[in-house]
Amino acid sequence: MENKIKGFSDGHQFRKANRYNETGKLFKKKGLSREVENRTPTVGVNVAHLEKMEAAESLRNNIHGRDLSVTILGISSADGPKDFQDLLKRLGSGRVKTTAIDLSDGIFEKIENSGLDEVDCLLQDARETGIETSSQDINLRDHIGNCCPPVIDRQIDEEASRILAPGGISIVNITTSDFLEESKGRRMVNIEDMRKVVGDEVITALKSNVYDLKELHEAFPELDVEALRGLIMEIEPDRSFVVFAEDEQGHGEWFRTIEDHQKTWTEHGFEIVGMASRKGEDSHEPPLVCNRHNVVLRKVTS
Repeated sequence: MENKIKGFSDGHQFRKANRYNETGKLFKKKGLSREVENRTPTVGVNVAHLEKMEAAESLRNNIHGRDLSVTILGISSADGPKDFQDLLKRLGSGRVKTTAIDLSDGIFEKIENSGLDEVDCLLQDARETGIETSSQDINLRDHIGNCCPPVIDRQIDEEASRILAPGGISIVNITTSDFLEESKGRRMVNIEDMRKVVGDEVITALKSNVYDLKELHEAFPELDVEALRGLIMEIEPDRSFVVFAEDEQGHGEWFRTIEDHQKTWTEHGFEIVGMASRKGEDSHEPPLVCNRHNVVLRKVTS
């Protein structure tokens, strides 16, 4: 049966375009080398960066010896949940009950057979997980903010806060828009020119409900969507962009400022425990110049 959940797409294509498997193998062989840093990072790469942060010690103090309920909102690779659980074990946790949320179930079997303590995989929209309020100790969002339109990502922020217990930890890995204009072989289109080319209705769809070029074509059949592939398109004023990738479906990737993310986190009751940033390229051709952030947040309000 065809999946009818809004925003469903073939995650296999997206993961292949980002070359996660290649990066994972390279990381195991060379560690955090320059070559690895100039690729779209796997959860394993982000975990290695997180473990070096001062905030990891705060996390250790928060979870030491405890059994944990953990939610992962959006699955970038089948290895990710195990990589994250292994980090929590190294930081001293007890058993880890993991709930993995994604719109594509093609990866769930691998996760369920990956050796996690206890795992439930839910084919569910990350904005409406169905998880009990304040029931989770930790949640992880690994670049999910780059995999969905900004309006949706802000709603996921709200859900991440709802399901966390007061004092709970939210770990967010994101790429922001700071260095996109340095990307060679790419054309950047500002929002005023976007309005002239595609109109306000298309821009609204790009920032609120369209995940890929296939969906965009279905919504606007008169639009030459292929002409948009690869462009760095501003869809909200002040450096909020979308880029459609070279895979068959043309998956979108969204980039906002760190200030925009910080504002949303604050609105939903989070404080920043620690943040580490690094510059690099991604795995697409031609590559985008990225500013990546590993962020540890604590829920301070109910």
